[in-house]
Amino acid sequence: MDKNILEFNFTKKIDCSKEVAFWNYWDHEHLDVVHSGYNKSDVLYDKKEYMFRIDEIKLPIFFFINTLTPIFTVQHDEDTMITYAVQFGVLSKTTIKILTLDKRKCEINMNYKFYVNGWRKLLRPILKIMVPKWNEKVWKEDYPIKIRRQKVIDLNFKDFIGLPENISERKFDGDIKLSLPLPRPIKSSRDKHPLKK
Repeated sequence: MDKNILEFNFTKKIDCSKEVAFWNYWDHEHLDVVHSGYNKSDVLYDKKEYMFRIDEIKLPIFFFINTLTPIFTVQHDEDTMITYAVQFGVLSKTTIKILTLDKRKCEINMNYKFYVNGWRKLLRPILKIMVPKWNEKVWKEDYPIKIRRQKVIDLNFKDFIGLPENISERKFDGDIKLSLPLPRPIKSSRDKHPLKK
């Protein structure tokens, strides 16, 4: 392993399908609404399994300072997504692997690698403290969203349509499909950046 790589691994289990868990990672609409560190997110490109986004985020300690973070994500295969980002001058690679444990339960393996070369080595001790805290914070913020999403899908909810009017049709236990990119509301704030056009 390259001595300039700082690596973290986290594993969590949750009562939702793999598709719902991936949906949460690909749902750009919730970022600045749910996660306190995000000010704004602009999706500049998303087609099929690729996405490029610019996030405006607050520095963890100096909340009055904002920085732009470019993010490129690919759904590498049915179990794996990979994200490359530059955060505060540090290049990172995040690999999310989601494994099905049951029809409505999965295990999420999160691997973070930070390239802390040159002056960035000074950030190594800070990242060692901050990354586990950040991971736990984001997990707790996203947890109810995943659980709620699973519940509404099990009630046969359809995005931009809602629940069936007939209550007897409000039960779904079939396979859940994930189709990328996720549809967004018309005039979504994620699509307003001038370079999106």
